[in-house]
Amino acid sequence: MTQSNFQRIAVVANLKKDEVRPVLRDFVSDLVKEGFEVFVEPRMQPYLESIDGFSIGISRDCDAIVSLGGDGTILHVARQFADFEIPILGLKVGRLGFLTETMGRDTIQRIKTGRFSIQKRMRILATLKKKDKTVESFSALNDVVVHGAGFSRMVTIRTAVDHTFLREYRADGVIVSTPTGSTAYSLSAGGPLMAPTMEAILVTPLCPHTMSVRPIVLDSTEQLEIYVSGARSKITVTIDGQEGSYMQEGQHIVVAKSDKVTKLLVPEGYDFFNLLREKL
Repeated sequence: MTQSNFQRIAVVANLKKDEVRPVLRDFVSDLVKEGFEVFVEPRMQPYLESIDGFSIGISRDCDAIVSLGGDGTILHVARQFADFEIPILGLKVGRLGFLTETMGRDTIQRIKTGRFSIQKRMRILATLKKKDKTVESFSALNDVVVHGAGFSRMVTIRTAVDHTFLREYRADGVIVSTPTGSTAYSLSAGGPLMAPTMEAILVTPLCPHTMSVRPIVLDSTEQLEIYVSGARSKITVTIDGQEGSYMQEGQHIVVAKSDKVTKLLVPEGYDFFNLLREKL
Protein backbone atom coordinates (compact mmCIF):
# COMPACT_ATOMS: atom_id res chain seq x y z
CA MET A 1 0.00 0.00 0.00
CA THR A 2 1.37 3.41 -0.96
CA GLN A 3 1.04 6.33 1.43
CA SER A 4 0.41 9.37 -0.77
CA ASN A 5 0.17 13.02 0.14
CA PHE A 6 -2.81 14.33 -1.78
CA GLN A 7 -3.28 18.07 -1.40
CA ARG A 8 -4.18 19.39 -4.85
CA ILE A 9 -7.30 17.53 -5.99
CA ALA A 10 -8.92 17.88 -9.40
CA VAL A 11 -12.57 16.88 -9.75
CA VAL A 12 -14.21 15.86 -13.03
CA ALA A 13 -17.88 14.86 -13.16
CA ASN A 14 -20.30 13.46 -15.73
CA LEU A 15 -22.78 16.34 -15.77
CA LYS A 16 -25.05 14.51 -18.22
CA LYS A 17 -26.26 12.42 -15.27
CA ASP A 18 -28.74 14.35 -13.13
CA GLU A 19 -27.81 12.35 -10.04
CA VAL A 20 -24.16 13.42 -10.32
CA ARG A 21 -24.77 17.16 -9.99
CA PRO A 22 -25.75 17.27 -6.29
CA VAL A 23 -22.97 14.78 -5.52
CA LEU A 24 -20.47 17.07 -7.25
CA ARG A 25 -21.60 20.05 -5.22
CA ASP A 26 -21.41 18.25 -1.88
CA PHE A 27 -18.11 16.58 -2.73
CA VAL A 28 -16.34 19.81 -3.73
CA SER A 29 -17.74 21.58 -0.67
CA ASP A 30 -16.47 18.83 1.63
CA LEU A 31 -13.03 18.81 0.01
CA VAL A 32 -12.72 22.58 0.51
CA LYS A 33 -13.81 22.31 4.15
CA GLU A 34 -11.13 19.66 4.73
CA GLY A 35 -8.45 22.04 3.50
CA PHE A 36 -7.75 20.58 0.05
CA GLU A 37 -6.83 22.76 -2.92
CA VAL A 38 -9.63 21.90 -5.35
CA PHE A 39 -9.61 22.34 -9.12
CA VAL A 40 -12.54 21.85 -11.50
CA GLU A 41 -13.25 22.27 -15.19
CA PRO A 42 -14.94 25.54 -16.28
CA ARG A 43 -18.12 23.70 -17.31
CA MET A 44 -18.70 22.69 -13.68
CA GLN A 45 -18.70 26.20 -12.26
CA PRO A 46 -22.47 26.83 -12.75
CA TYR A 47 -23.20 23.81 -10.52
CA LEU A 48 -20.98 25.11 -7.72
CA GLU A 49 -22.57 28.48 -7.04
CA SER A 50 -22.18 29.84 -3.48
CA ILE A 51 -19.19 27.55 -2.88
CA ASP A 52 -15.88 29.35 -2.40
CA GLY A 53 -12.34 28.06 -2.26
CA PHE A 54 -11.96 26.13 -5.52
CA SER A 55 -10.06 27.04 -8.69
CA ILE A 56 -11.02 26.75 -12.34
CA GLY A 57 -8.75 24.70 -14.59
CA ILE A 58 -6.87 21.40 -14.22
CA SER A 59 -3.09 21.26 -14.66
CA ARG A 60 -0.23 18.79 -14.34
CA ASP A 61 0.42 20.11 -10.83
CA CYS A 62 -2.59 18.29 -9.36
CA ASP A 63 -1.82 15.32 -7.12
CA ALA A 64 -4.89 13.32 -8.10
CA ILE A 65 -8.01 13.50 -10.26
CA VAL A 66 -11.32 12.31 -8.83
CA SER A 67 -13.77 11.08 -11.47
CA LEU A 68 -17.45 11.23 -10.46
CA GLY A 69 -19.74 9.00 -12.53
CA GLY A 70 -19.18 5.50 -13.82
CA ASP A 71 -16.71 3.52 -15.91
CA GLY A 72 -17.49 5.66 -18.95
CA THR A 73 -16.56 8.79 -17.01
CA ILE A 74 -13.22 7.39 -15.90
CA LEU A 75 -12.44 6.28 -19.46
CA HIS A 76 -13.14 9.83 -20.64
CA VAL A 77 -10.99 11.33 -17.88
CA ALA A 78 -8.15 8.89 -18.54
CA ARG A 79 -8.15 9.79 -22.23
CA GLN A 80 -8.58 13.55 -21.70
CA PHE A 81 -5.66 13.76 -19.27
CA ALA A 82 -3.55 10.90 -20.65
CA ASP A 83 -0.51 13.12 -21.13
CA PHE A 84 -0.61 14.26 -17.49
CA GLU A 85 -0.36 10.72 -16.04
CA ILE A 86 -1.94 11.99 -12.80
CA PRO A 87 -3.38 9.22 -10.58
CA ILE A 88 -7.15 8.88 -11.04
CA LEU A 89 -9.67 7.84 -8.38
CA GLY A 90 -12.97 6.71 -9.87
CA LEU A 91 -15.99 7.18 -7.60
CA LYS A 92 -19.19 5.51 -8.65
CA VAL A 93 -22.44 7.45 -8.93
CA GLY A 94 -25.06 5.09 -10.33
CA ARG A 95 -24.55 1.59 -11.67
CA LEU A 96 -21.79 -0.83 -10.78
CA GLY A 97 -18.49 -0.65 -12.61
CA PHE A 98 -15.12 -2.36 -12.82
CA LEU A 99 -13.02 0.83 -12.68
CA THR A 100 -14.83 2.80 -10.00
CA GLU A 101 -15.47 2.31 -6.31
CA THR A 102 -18.51 3.16 -4.22
CA MET A 103 -18.58 6.53 -2.49
CA GLY A 104 -18.99 6.37 1.26
CA ARG A 105 -18.97 8.61 4.30
CA ASP A 106 -15.27 7.90 4.77
CA THR A 107 -14.27 8.71 1.19
CA ILE A 108 -12.96 12.20 1.98
CA GLN A 109 -11.02 10.90 4.97
CA ARG A 110 -9.44 8.14 2.90
CA ILE A 111 -8.34 10.72 0.35
CA LYS A 112 -6.95 12.82 3.18
CA THR A 113 -4.92 9.96 4.62
CA GLY A 114 -3.88 8.98 1.12
CA ARG A 115 -3.76 5.24 1.64
CA PHE A 116 -4.18 3.91 -1.86
CA SER A 117 -2.28 1.68 -4.23
CA ILE A 118 -1.35 3.15 -7.59
CA GLN A 119 -1.91 0.64 -10.38
CA LYS A 120 -0.30 1.35 -13.72
CA ARG A 121 -2.65 0.29 -16.50
CA MET A 122 -1.37 -0.17 -20.03
CA ARG A 123 -2.88 1.98 -22.80
CA ILE A 124 -2.93 1.33 -26.54
CA LEU A 125 -2.41 3.76 -29.38
CA ALA A 126 -4.38 3.36 -32.61
CA THR A 127 -2.90 5.16 -35.59
CA LEU A 128 -4.96 5.62 -38.74
CA LYS A 129 -2.61 5.60 -41.71
CA LYS A 130 -2.65 5.98 -45.46
CA LYS A 131 0.43 4.17 -46.72
CA ASP A 132 3.19 5.46 -44.41
CA LYS A 133 1.51 8.76 -43.57
CA THR A 134 -0.28 9.23 -40.24
CA VAL A 135 -3.81 10.57 -40.70
CA GLU A 136 -5.03 10.49 -37.08
CA SER A 137 -4.13 8.90 -33.74
CA PHE A 138 -6.24 7.78 -30.78
CA SER A 139 -5.32 6.59 -27.28
CA ALA A 140 -7.45 4.05 -25.41
CA LEU A 141 -7.52 2.54 -21.94
CA ASN A 142 -10.11 -0.13 -22.78
CA ASP A 143 -10.31 -0.88 -26.48
CA VAL A 144 -10.22 0.07 -30.11
CA VAL A 145 -13.00 -1.42 -32.24
CA VAL A 146 -12.92 -1.55 -36.04
CA HIS A 147 -16.38 -2.38 -37.34
CA GLY A 148 -18.92 -1.87 -40.06
CA ALA A 149 -21.66 0.70 -39.62
CA GLY A 150 -25.29 0.57 -40.68
CA PHE A 151 -27.47 -2.45 -41.51
CA SER A 152 -25.05 -4.60 -43.50
CA ARG A 153 -22.12 -4.75 -41.08
CA MET A 154 -20.09 -7.75 -42.21
CA VAL A 155 -16.58 -6.86 -43.34
CA THR A 156 -13.45 -8.73 -44.37
CA ILE A 157 -10.53 -7.83 -42.14
CA ARG A 158 -6.93 -8.78 -42.82
CA THR A 159 -4.56 -8.62 -39.85
CA ALA A 160 -0.79 -8.73 -39.53
CA VAL A 161 1.58 -8.70 -36.55
CA ASP A 162 4.80 -6.76 -37.10
CA HIS A 163 4.20 -7.01 -40.87
CA THR A 164 3.68 -10.80 -40.73
CA PHE A 165 0.25 -12.02 -41.87
CA LEU A 166 -1.87 -13.24 -38.92
CA ARG A 167 -5.25 -14.15 -40.40
CA GLU A 168 -8.29 -12.89 -42.26
CA TYR A 169 -11.63 -12.43 -40.52
CA ARG A 170 -15.10 -12.29 -42.02
CA ALA A 171 -16.98 -10.69 -39.16
CA ASP A 172 -18.84 -7.62 -37.97
CA GLY A 173 -15.49 -6.25 -36.86
CA VAL A 174 -12.59 -6.78 -34.50
CA ILE A 175 -11.97 -5.60 -30.94
CA VAL A 176 -8.41 -4.77 -29.91
CA SER A 177 -8.24 -4.35 -26.16
CA THR A 178 -5.91 -3.88 -23.23
CA PRO A 179 -6.02 -6.19 -20.18
CA THR A 180 -8.14 -3.49 -18.50
CA GLY A 181 -10.57 -3.68 -21.43
CA SER A 182 -10.79 -7.47 -21.23
CA THR A 183 -13.72 -7.05 -18.80
CA ALA A 184 -15.60 -4.76 -21.20
CA TYR A 185 -16.76 -5.20 -24.82
CA SER A 186 -14.23 -7.96 -25.51
CA LEU A 187 -15.70 -10.07 -22.71
CA SER A 188 -19.21 -9.84 -24.17
CA ALA A 189 -17.77 -10.97 -27.52
CA GLY A 190 -16.24 -14.09 -26.00
CA GLY A 191 -12.76 -12.80 -25.19
CA PRO A 192 -10.77 -14.05 -22.17
CA LEU A 193 -10.43 -12.23 -18.87
CA MET A 194 -6.97 -10.90 -18.08
CA ALA A 195 -5.41 -9.49 -14.92
CA PRO A 196 -5.59 -5.70 -15.46
CA THR A 197 -1.96 -4.98 -14.58
CA MET A 198 -0.63 -7.32 -17.28
CA GLU A 199 0.84 -5.92 -20.49
CA ALA A 200 -0.63 -7.57 -23.57
CA ILE A 201 -2.85 -6.81 -26.57
CA LEU A 202 -6.02 -8.86 -26.96
CA VAL A 203 -7.58 -9.35 -30.41
CA THR A 204 -11.22 -10.51 -30.32
CA PRO A 205 -13.29 -10.97 -33.53
CA LEU A 206 -16.76 -9.47 -33.35
CA CYS A 207 -19.46 -11.95 -34.43
CA PRO A 208 -17.16 -13.96 -36.74
CA HIS A 209 -18.80 -15.96 -39.52
CA THR A 210 -16.52 -18.96 -38.88
CA MET A 211 -16.95 -20.91 -35.66
CA SER A 212 -13.27 -21.88 -35.49
CA VAL A 213 -12.14 -18.27 -35.11
CA ARG A 214 -10.93 -17.52 -31.58
CA PRO A 215 -9.43 -14.52 -29.77
CA ILE A 216 -5.66 -14.21 -29.64
CA VAL A 217 -3.35 -12.53 -27.13
CA LEU A 218 -0.30 -10.67 -28.46
CA ASP A 219 2.79 -9.57 -26.62
CA SER A 220 2.68 -5.88 -25.72
CA THR A 221 5.86 -5.27 -27.74
CA GLU A 222 4.11 -6.32 -30.95
CA GLN A 223 1.98 -4.13 -33.16
CA LEU A 224 -1.18 -5.16 -34.96
CA GLU A 225 -2.01 -3.94 -38.46
CA ILE A 226 -5.63 -3.99 -39.60
CA TYR A 227 -6.71 -3.74 -43.23
CA VAL A 228 -10.38 -3.78 -44.26
CA SER A 229 -11.81 -4.95 -47.56
CA GLY A 230 -15.13 -6.20 -48.85
CA ALA A 231 -17.15 -3.79 -46.73
CA ARG A 232 -20.73 -2.93 -47.72
CA SER A 233 -20.88 0.04 -45.34
CA LYS A 234 -18.65 2.67 -43.81
CA ILE A 235 -15.88 1.40 -41.53
CA THR A 236 -15.89 2.97 -38.09
CA VAL A 237 -13.00 3.09 -35.62
CA THR A 238 -14.40 3.49 -32.09
CA ILE A 239 -12.19 4.38 -29.11
CA ASP A 240 -13.30 3.26 -25.64
CA GLY A 241 -16.88 3.28 -26.95
CA GLN A 242 -16.88 7.09 -26.86
CA GLU A 243 -15.16 8.65 -29.84
CA GLY A 244 -13.78 7.66 -33.17
CA SER A 245 -13.49 8.19 -36.88
CA TYR A 246 -14.27 6.63 -40.25
CA MET A 247 -11.69 4.71 -42.27
CA GLN A 248 -11.40 5.92 -45.83
CA GLU A 249 -10.40 3.85 -48.85
CA GLY A 250 -6.69 3.06 -48.83
CA GLN A 251 -6.30 3.55 -45.08
CA HIS A 252 -5.38 1.03 -42.41
CA ILE A 253 -5.00 0.95 -38.63
CA VAL A 254 -1.89 0.20 -36.60
CA VAL A 255 -2.46 -0.62 -32.92
CA ALA A 256 0.44 -0.77 -30.47
CA LYS A 257 1.23 -0.25 -26.81
CA SER A 258 1.19 3.44 -25.90
CA ASP A 259 4.13 5.06 -24.19
CA LYS A 260 1.62 6.55 -21.75
CA VAL A 261 -0.01 4.68 -18.87
CA THR A 262 -3.11 5.34 -16.81
CA LYS A 263 -2.49 5.41 -13.07
CA LEU A 264 -5.54 4.23 -11.15
CA LEU A 265 -5.92 4.69 -7.41
CA VAL A 266 -7.36 1.57 -5.80
CA PRO A 267 -8.35 1.25 -2.12
CA GLU A 268 -6.87 -0.82 0.65
CA GLY A 269 -7.79 -4.46 0.26
CA TYR A 270 -8.34 -4.18 -3.50
CA ASP A 271 -8.80 -7.68 -4.90
CA PHE A 272 -9.42 -7.96 -8.65
CA PHE A 273 -10.54 -11.59 -8.45
CA ASN A 274 -13.03 -10.82 -5.70
CA LEU A 275 -14.30 -7.97 -7.88
CA LEU A 276 -14.80 -10.43 -10.72
CA ARG A 277 -16.83 -12.74 -8.49
CA GLU A 278 -19.05 -9.84 -7.43
CA LYS A 279 -19.63 -8.45 -10.90
CA LEU A 280 -19.90 -11.67 -12.89
